[in-house]
Amino acid sequence: MTVVQAQLHSTDTRAGVRQLVATEVNELLTRQPGLAKAVAANTAQIVAAVAAAVVSLSPAQQKRLKGKSADVADLIAAFARDDKPLERIVIPEPTEVETGKGSGLGELIDSEEGSRRLSAYATQVPLEEWAGPVAGSSTLHERGIARSTLHDWQKRGEVIALLAGARKHAFPLEQFVDNRPIIGVADVLEIVGNPRRAWLWLVQPSPLLGNKRPIDLLKQDRKEAVVEAARTVFEYP
Repeated sequence: MTVVQAQLHSTDTRAGVRQLVATEVNELLTRQPGLAKAVAANTAQIVAAVAAAVVSLSPAQQKRLKGKSADVADLIAAFARDDKPLERIVIPEPTEVETGKGSGLGELIDSEEGSRRLSAYATQVPLEEWAGPVAGSSTLHERGIARSTLHDWQKRGEVIALLAGARKHAFPLEQFVDNRPIIGVADVLEIVGNPRRAWLWLVQPSPLLGNKRPIDLLKQDRKEAVVEAARTVFEYP
């Protein structure tokens, strides 16, 4: 199970999922012509509440519930009309449980030997291969960003600076638009803490954001959705 999947199944994360879904659905519905804002907001909250409940179910339960989606829709409509008592849909646990036996623990080694083996497996990857195009302060100065301005941005945590050597920093170019940091990069950096982890998350497709890259959504002024997704991944237990 990935980190995101583990967090999505925790109770505390339901609130994050609910807020994220409400934001996304409300944003989509408000774009529909002729749909009142109140209708969009109310619908988004209802959808978000259902999503927060369903996300905590097991895959087998979700599959059975999906097969009863028509019944769920009828029950919701009946409950809203209040014309008959709300029935409960029971999703039983599987009657047959597949059991398996693993191979058990392997050879136990100390931390020093573990580090040695990891180093032997690890392959150094150039910064540009995972971070995309980067540039130092001199190159950015030539492009119109003064060194003093860049230093101030870095000091205030408004840009992501990646170590490229012992002390030299490289700045991913994709975080700049019109020679200014994209709004929202600073928020993500504050949540994540580590610049490398923050940038790696920003440039990889996120399942919480429709498999879109967070950095692309920041460029579309969708800061709230990106920040909430970052909190779901890095803050919620």
